Amino acid sequence: MKFLISIDGSQASEHALAKALIFAAPLQAEIVLLTVVEPLSSYVPEVMMPTGDWIGWRGLPDIELERKILNAGQALLQKAEETCQASQLESRTRLETGQPRDVICQVAKDESPDLVILGSRGLGSIERLMLGSVSDYVVHHCVSPVLVVR
Repeated sequence: MKFLISIDGSQASEHALAKALIFAAPLQAEIVLLTVVEPLSSYVPEVMMPTGDWIGWRGLPDIELERKILNAGQALLQKAEETCQASQLESRTRLETGQPRDVICQVAKDESPDLVILGSRGLGSIERLMLGSVSDYVVHHCVSPVLVVR
């Protein structure tokens, strides 16, 4: 049995990990921990210039900021992995970049888990608040069964 657990640092994702460990322990399930780092453009909305042109995050890449974001994602995964080890469960991690809802569904397709577990509300950008929640999208588009934890 294999579980895919999406971790984003929110309280809901911590609850999801805790619930997953309760389910995984008696089954000795394989655990795949996933953190998705959004592209910088997700944090800066496009704006309309007086000319009518739309301008977005197209400047030079901020290598240092990107490195910090990736390091923060890796730290989340490491903490979650330590939690799994404390429960005497084996886990492996995946740090991916992209839109979380799409990446979670793609990783689920690649990994073929028996269950995808994620929190009901994460640490989303403004765009995701306007367009709807990641968990709702994953429930409707994921190829694997999904458990949403509050």
